[in-house]
Amino acid sequence: MTTTDAVAHYRKESWRLLSQVDVELERGEIAAASQALWDAAECAIKAAAERRGWAHDSFVALGDVIIRLIDEEGGSIDLNTNFIMASAFDRVVSQQIPLHEAGIRYCSKGPIKNLIHILESMD
Repeated sequence: MTTTDAVAHYRKESWRLLSQVDVELERGEIAAASQALWDAAECAIKAAAERRGWAHDSFVALGDVIIRLIDEEGGSIDLNTNFIMASAFDRVVSQQIPLHEAGIRYCSKGPIKNLIHILESMD
């Protein structure tokens, strides 16, 4: 897969996963909705990293992508805020903790959608 193909794949997948959140919430599957939110954010970050030839193979690498986008490319600090929110959804699933213990009141697509938009606008 070429870099262009990989970027397109990750972008498309981020939006597909974001729409999957509604399906999971309608089913009452909070954990699945949380996972879809994290996965959508992860794909969007991977698209940005792939486009730039940066590593994106771990949680730490994804955080580094966000910091580099802010530091090196003048990205909005909202990138970090939304990444922190996205990583809270990951904690819900990976650590099997209730939403409120992760600092989340409900599964909101807003921060993740904003993260995707910001990342795409930086291309």
